[in-house]
Amino acid sequence: MKRLYFLFKLRLQFMKTALKAQVLDSWNSYFKYDPTDFGSLDRKFFNNPFIQPVKTITNGKAYSLMGSRAIKFLYAPFEKNVAWILSAAPGDNDQLANLLEKQKAECIGRGINKVYYSNFSPGYFFPGIDRKKYPEVFDSLREAGFKEDSVAIAMEAEIGEHWYEETNDNNVKISNLKIDESEEFLVFIEKNFPADCFYRASGVINEGDLQQITTAKVNDKFAGYAMYAAGEGPLEFAPGERFGCFEVNEANRSMGIGTMLLVHTLNSMKANGIRHAYFLWTTEKASHLYSRYGFRMTREFSIMVLDI
Repeated sequence: MKRLYFLFKLRLQFMKTALKAQVLDSWNSYFKYDPTDFGSLDRKFFNNPFIQPVKTITNGKAYSLMGSRAIKFLYAPFEKNVAWILSAAPGDNDQLANLLEKQKAECIGRGINKVYYSNFSPGYFFPGIDRKKYPEVFDSLREAGFKEDSVAIAMEAEIGEHWYEETNDNNVKISNLKIDESEEFLVFIEKNFPADCFYRASGVINEGDLQQITTAKVNDKFAGYAMYAAGEGPLEFAPGERFGCFEVNEANRSMGIGTMLLVHTLNSMKANGIRHAYFLWTTEKASHLYSRYGFRMTREFSIMVLDI
């Protein structure tokens, strides 16, 4: 009996490995600007404890990494009726369109009535689909009934080429996070900002360096913060080029706090030997602030949504 169970597990593992190899091959054949590897696929989808994949993932050379939330993510609401596609490749002819129809049927059977491409946390690859670089996926999503919900703007800056002058305001205290403030700081995030912000900040506190987090205080109370980290791979919370999260409490906006946080954080990055900064997601309105400090728009991602 134990031998049969072992052979069954071995067969399942072989099938999963073959599936990942098929997805990896399709991904790297299509996403020429954004190659990936087995480690990234495992961390963000196949071995992500927060994702329950749908049954059908591939159709010929097409794939769609679709799943629903398996367990609750920190203090975020548990979206039991929602699924996400983290990435999809078109394959040949109508392979992706046909695959999406199969996945929609599976969603209906599981009581799912809304599907996003592809802002799942934690673990999204990109905010959405870059319709300029990968129009075939965008067209297949539209054919399946998806609509563009919003647009995420990615920006980058060669910060080593710029001088960032910091300004002082007697009403606002800008400093790096101190270890004895960590608990209060995380409570502040949980009270005011999304769970993904808490996840990233606590990761840096526990696995990175406190110099990566810049805080703003008004009347000795936290009003906002900015941070940076590697953002990818097994050392995602270590110092790196990815700027963000970046948040200011709603009650403290229009005080110039965002600018002060941005400038101090960029200087902290430069002090750590970092000469390039990037992020994947901001709005057109917020992009104007970044552009004043050397950031340029590099890509636009369409966040797609399907109501079933």
